[in-house]
Amino acid sequence: MSGCDHAVEYIYQYLDEEISFFRKSRIRMHLRYCSNCTDAFEFEHKLKDVIRDRGRSDPPPELFDTLRALIEEERQKDEPGI
Repeated sequence: MSGCDHAVEYIYQYLDEEISFFRKSRIRMHLRYCSNCTDAFEFEHKLKDVIRDRGRSDPPPELFDTLRALIEEERQKDEPGI
């Protein structure tokens, strides 16, 4: 497996800090010398930031009403004689 293949295989685990110290070190070393992978990693990092920042919205109040109604329906199914 080439360094690029290795870096790409673990890109999301690397960005989420979900990989071992050893793998993280190998990827960092590769990124120092490979501008193509560095560009790809920077793009993915920025994309994750945008998704995280723009994905913070409150759900519509109707969703909570629907969920409460569904929970109540299930509760009534589970309680015999009601």
